[in-house]
Amino acid sequence: MKKNKAISLIEVLVTVAILTGGIVFVFRGFMTSLSAANLSQNIMLASFLVEDKFWQIEEMQKQKILPENSGLETIKVQNREFNVKYEISRTGIEGLSKLNVSVSWPKDRKNSHSVDFVTYLTPEG
Repeated sequence: MKKNKAISLIEVLVTVAILTGGIVFVFRGFMTSLSAANLSQNIMLASFLVEDKFWQIEEMQKQKILPENSGLETIKVQNREFNVKYEISRTGIEGLSKLNVSVSWPKDRKNSHSVDFVTYLTPEG
């Protein structure tokens, strides 16, 4: 009696379905990691922009130039647009001001991401 060593059509279809499912999950994981890397890069760039804004305002204060209490500017870095908004407010302590800086960038047509930072300014800078 001969054994049939041929592969049936059902076995082939099951194998293809399992391989396709595996490839889809790997592809989804790859796309998620790319999205996370892009978000991480944008957060890093936003942090650099905030650090620069903190430095600009502190330097203006050291030179006895009073910056405006609030401002908004759009900065383009690596073909990405970031909106940098700052606001200086008084605290209840003499000579101490609160500086809020918010950086936002578009995620897609309807949504955006943002990061907010806070520091305090003294008359000495």
